[in-house]
Amino acid sequence: MRQNLDLPGGLLLDFGGVIVNSEKPVGWQQTVTESVLSLVGEGPLVPRERLLADITAGAVAAGLWRNAMSRPRYPRELDQESYVMDFIAADWPDEARATIVQHIAALCYLISSTKELRTLRDGIEELLAWCQQIGLPVAIVSNAMCGQVHRDYLAEQGLSHYFVAELYSDECGLRKPNPDFLHLGAQALNLDIADCWYVGDHLDRDVLCGTRAGIGANVLMPSPGSAARPYDVPVSADLVLGTPRDLLNEMRKIHVPT
Repeated sequence: MRQNLDLPGGLLLDFGGVIVNSEKPVGWQQTVTESVLSLVGEGPLVPRERLLADITAGAVAAGLWRNAMSRPRYPRELDQESYVMDFIAADWPDEARATIVQHIAALCYLISSTKELRTLRDGIEELLAWCQQIGLPVAIVSNAMCGQVHRDYLAEQGLSHYFVAELYSDECGLRKPNPDFLHLGAQALNLDIADCWYVGDHLDRDVLCGTRAGIGANVLMPSPGSAARPYDVPVSADLVLGTPRDLLNEMRKIHVPT
């Protein structure tokens, strides 16, 4: 853990694990299945049992893919069409594939919004308000299946105005630990990457990404909802903190009012 850190010029935040904690509701797959059947109406689709099994398997397969994508230096994001057509509907009859392809964006929004129960992390609102008060810009740089779900959540919580930019992997085509993704965040703040801190909840995606990008400081903030690290990663964080409130306290300690 590094000592004597200077206050950054800007703050880059992960969404899941930092702004919110997420839990998977029991039975989310069944909820999505019923919603999909309503979404496509009477068009040609697979039976309910098959749809449920493929939605479940697709989520597992995508999770394994995301773990694997922490190894390449410059991973691209899995686009929504590939997720639906390759991870869920790869072996559906042609008529069913032709039906679901018309609903890809809606299905990804539905899955992303249903399979995570999100709650704001302790102190995040106070942290954002303090950054705004002292003129320290904040942006989000986050992997996401459907960034629009995150945008809508922040709007519902009344937090959108705190962010200079919200950058999500499905919209940018990049995913952490691709260092180019964090460089986009720094550019959104009109800052050099070395003048920014990045706060994330995963060593293999977030801290590794910051290290590759040359971030000013990596802050690891493990969350109760964070996925287990799949393998060893030879990097370490500059700060390890429990909550956004802890980060606020640390930043206040080193802030020198002008």
